[in-house]
Amino acid sequence: MLTVDRASTIDAMPAAPSSERVATLPRVRVWVRRLSLPLLISAGLLLVASLLLPYWNITLHAPQYPQGLNIQVYAYKLTGDVFEVDGLNHYIGMMKLGDAAKLERAVSRVAIPLIALLAVVSFWVPGRWKWLAVTPLLIYPVVFILDLFAWLYYAGHSLDPTAALSSSISEFTPRLLGTGTIGQFRTEASFDLGFYLALLAAVIVLVVMLMGRKAGDEAA
Repeated sequence: MLTVDRASTIDAMPAAPSSERVATLPRVRVWVRRLSLPLLISAGLLLVASLLLPYWNITLHAPQYPQGLNIQVYAYKLTGDVFEVDGLNHYIGMMKLGDAAKLERAVSRVAIPLIALLAVVSFWVPGRWKWLAVTPLLIYPVVFILDLFAWLYYAGHSLDPTAALSSSISEFTPRLLGTGTIGQFRTEASFDLGFYLALLAAVIVLVVMLMGRKAGDEAA
């Protein structure tokens, strides 16, 4: 006849959560939910506000322009010394600045507010669909960097061979960040406040998602 060691069976059973932990879990979930919506709204507002500020800028220093020529790249427009830089680029056969990223600039005024709204709406979205709702905002800063680099590469590797000074310069990629040299020009490039607002928005959303996931894991 089989006998069961009751003591060993009890030892093998998983320990029940303490009453203190059980009492704490609902409070944790409540606080996470209370914080999530204000944080998501803040992230959405930061992303929309980033439209008003430049994301990236580059300054060209040349002998004929001792003060330098500066271009500010917004999500939807270019400002600064665009005409002068286009004039210099013409001599080496480089495309006009306004010809780059036309589609991206055209859709950004609508797409960015929609991405921000989607992140806020994710508060009411259940389960894994919540991650799908916030993914556009989470990846947006990375997409901007990759798109900008792609256009810089294309512009520097699609030079017009019939340009006046085409023989004096070979294909190149303008610096995305830091100091570089293009022929006799020195360039200084850096990300600007608009990009950092978008990046902060993505970080806030990621924190909210991880907080919610942690609270859910502890409740399991």
